[in-house]
Amino acid sequence: MQGDCEQLASITTAMKPLADVRTNAGLCEDGGRVGDKERRMTPGSLKGLTVLDMSHALSGPFSTMLLAELGAEIIKVEPPGGDHFRPSNGGATSAVVNRNKRSICIDLKRDESKPVMDRLIERADIMLETFTPGAVERLGYGYDAVAGKKSDIIYVSISGFGQTGPYAELRGYDAVAQAMSGVMAATGEADRAPVRVGPSLIDMGTGMYVVIGVMDALRHRDQTGEGARLDFNLFESALSWMSQSIARYSQTGVVQPRTGSALATFSPYQVFDGRDGPMFIGASTQRFWLRLCEALELVGVAEDARFADMPARVANRDALTGIIETKLATMSNEEVLDRLRKGQVPCAPVLGMDGVVADAHVAARGTLMPTVDPVIGDMLQTRMPIGTGDAPSPAPRLGEHSRDVLETLGFEAGEVAALVESGVVTVG
Repeated sequence: MQGDCEQLASITTAMKPLADVRTNAGLCEDGGRVGDKERRMTPGSLKGLTVLDMSHALSGPFSTMLLAELGAEIIKVEPPGGDHFRPSNGGATSAVVNRNKRSICIDLKRDESKPVMDRLIERADIMLETFTPGAVERLGYGYDAVAGKKSDIIYVSISGFGQTGPYAELRGYDAVAQAMSGVMAATGEADRAPVRVGPSLIDMGTGMYVVIGVMDALRHRDQTGEGARLDFNLFESALSWMSQSIARYSQTGVVQPRTGSALATFSPYQVFDGRDGPMFIGASTQRFWLRLCEALELVGVAEDARFADMPARVANRDALTGIIETKLATMSNEEVLDRLRKGQVPCAPVLGMDGVVADAHVAARGTLMPTVDPVIGDMLQTRMPIGTGDAPSPAPRLGEHSRDVLETLGFEAGEVAALVESGVVTVG
């Protein structure tokens, strides 16, 4: 590789020239990536499969983005006006979750759209929808109707609460699932209101469950020739993240209090105030605890009866936190982290996005990719932990591939022109 790939430039603004972004992402001047040889690539085994993506917002598009990473062709069907998440987050969300896809814009409420949808369904191996239960049936594309056209289709529905039950017709949102599953009640400081987990982890976690389910259904189809109907929802995804808490509550009947950055069952295991800013330190075992005391030279603390074992340290968390933070105030964060890492004690600086983007390990692994989106310009995108590792194609403009998709489906030039002229199909 050419160029000096060991130096990292700091990013101080939200958007930087692409040259600076390339440096921070661990790219050399010739476009190669530091760490490429070490990166484990997957073969893209879904190549040749087509996904009819009738999803919007985040969970569905995120799941089909992951399927695209594995090689599937994604045809994103959007209504006039497009996926309502297109402008979200300054366009960055759509640019990420809709990369490697093709967009066709169809007014599904028009009868003239049915021949287009019939051919799309005939071509598809997987169909994914995120309508409120009942809405897609009213359009004529519920599971029974679709399976009648393509018997081996793998039909995926994502909703807020599932296709059945008292809450089935309620709209689903990540924050709603967090609130109703116990995730939100478990997050935040004990003396303050519950808070939402920062990233939309329920949306994206549901998308990951979808990919697992689709891979299982594809394997079943390979063995039997049968399609499948898969029902995923945000609420049950969120409940799955709370499985340990649910199990513990069923044993004790006790609702554990919020403990901020700390884990209720461990201490010390939380964010501490260091001299130069916050840092995480976690001693989840007795061995880590003794190493922590040795690394930070906490004389006599390991022998203190208040901290003899984990239950004692949890019961005396506040006193222990005070002792540790008093010690941290005497050293720089860099020295603390160096000592703890040498002692093999779990620890980490608490990084903002500027620190994450400039991190040496992120650069060495080639985790961030400088990309150019035709709508919003230069940006960094994250390589997914699955997939081929190839740079993605940009997210499509609304209806960007409408003509191409119609032609691929076998529509003649005159038919394409008529669909566009009538407004049934919009061309980007």
